[in-house]
Amino acid sequence: MNSTFKLFLFAILFPLSLTAQDSIPEPHPNQYVATDPETVFFVGEFFRGYSVNNSSWENYSQLGFGLDFNWFVLPFLTLGGQYNLTTSNLKEGRISNTGPVNKITTHYLGVHVGYYHAFNKEWNLHSTAGFGNVQNVNKAPDSHFTEDGNSLILQSALGYRYDRTAAIFLKATVRRDVMDIETPPALDSYFNKHTLLMIGFGVRIHLQNPNG
Repeated sequence: MNSTFKLFLFAILFPLSLTAQDSIPEPHPNQYVATDPETVFFVGEFFRGYSVNNSSWENYSQLGFGLDFNWFVLPFLTLGGQYNLTTSNLKEGRISNTGPVNKITTHYLGVHVGYYHAFNKEWNLHSTAGFGNVQNVNKAPDSHFTEDGNSLILQSALGYRYDRTAAIFLKATVRRDVMDIETPPALDSYFNKHTLLMIGFGVRIHLQNPNG
């Protein structure tokens, strides 16, 4: 191979190699990859709950807040835990549907698996599915008692990131509570099976691994 031919090949291949290097896409600033030191985020939210089936919960107004922890086990997959506290007050004129209980405090504690997707630098979607335990603390004028049950939960949050650390979001949650209350068969679904829609907003704090 003479020197002229070598020079000809170099003149062709060298620009191609530069083009190939330039064509390698940069990772999205908010799309997590295995080498990204950002591995966990925390969530705080406020929400309002609504009953979407025929159950005793339709007689109460519901307000609450939640705390949530998430860990990236894959670039798009999260595992986490969640705690919600809801205060529900009896709506005016509904005591004939519920008995003497005028206030219910609900504690939900559960785990979930989620999918995180960044649409662009600012906007992202985090959807999760999980299960947990729910406990209702019922208060009447002269007594109080607790009820325990299990829950399935589906939720999706549309977030907006200000920077690498802080984000805000709007969130919709559907939770199915199945309680264990002794009632006549005709009232079992009314007192034991609740489907709730919770609409909320909150903040999300992303933390980085200082060791990278």
